[in-house]
Amino acid sequence: MSEETHRGMLGETMCAAAATSSACVFTNPMEVVKTRMQMQGELVARNQTTKVYRNALHCFYRVTVDEGLRGIQSGLKAGIVYQVIMNGSRLGFYTPIKKLYGVDSKQTEPGRLMASVAAGATTGAVGGALGSPLFLVKARLQNSGNKAGRYSYKYSGLFDGLRQIVKAEGFAGLFRGLEGSILRVTVGSAAQLSSYDTCKRYVQWTQIVPDGMAVHFSASLMSGLVVTTAINPFDVISTRLFSQQVTGSEGALYKSGLWGPFDCMGKIFKAEGFAGFYKGWTAQYLRLGPHTVLTFLFWEQAKLVYDSTFL
Repeated sequence: MSEETHRGMLGETMCAAAATSSACVFTNPMEVVKTRMQMQGELVARNQTTKVYRNALHCFYRVTVDEGLRGIQSGLKAGIVYQVIMNGSRLGFYTPIKKLYGVDSKQTEPGRLMASVAAGATTGAVGGALGSPLFLVKARLQNSGNKAGRYSYKYSGLFDGLRQIVKAEGFAGLFRGLEGSILRVTVGSAAQLSSYDTCKRYVQWTQIVPDGMAVHFSASLMSGLVVTTAINPFDVISTRLFSQQVTGSEGALYKSGLWGPFDCMGKIFKAEGFAGFYKGWTAQYLRLGPHTVLTFLFWEQAKLVYDSTFL
């Protein structure tokens, strides 16, 4: 069935949540590696950084050897719940919002692209806000054994992390770094969903691969490259904001509130240069590339199953 099928927002959300949480199981190890690489050498000039992890593959090896399966899959439960809430709403709302913005089969390509970007950004902002507390705990769990970071939190798991945050900072502490989270997911969502739609139509138009799963795989692979490059600077900022030590209501390194992401951005650029924003890019793509591929493959299949079962 085409995307014009009226599954409704609930149906779209269910399909998206199933797809993204399933993809998370396979890609979480590289999320751990990405987080460790982004925290290595925080606010330290590149030529003065002591590298515990030489590159993404070395980091994967060291975490696996030193910390075992528990280390390389740290934050998995938080990641799965985050995917259900953030990506379930982000992808689930995408088709209805896209139609609301006037996307239809008769629209010209520039108009479709701009509407897709706007719809992706809108649903990304919603998903980023809803999922922010889960991303906060996930980032801290994945950084907990980091030998290359400045500071790490000691949570035994998702619910212990939520409990400790509320105890130390109150309910508002769960939304620390919210501004960075919304910015991150807004940019990533706009890049991912618009590029996937565009690449999918291009592959179908050129007929370079047979229609069906091969089209979804090719479009996802290209989309993963686009979104990795677009999101990495904002992902570094968000990870830094979430992982910094907090005293009272203030972060030890970066300001809180609306100006937090911009304060973090300025300090990274001053200390680490432009390259600081692309720390962990390889690990990001090794995670986000497969995650994008698996998400859209699972998403398309989930929609087929939903349509055959409920429609």
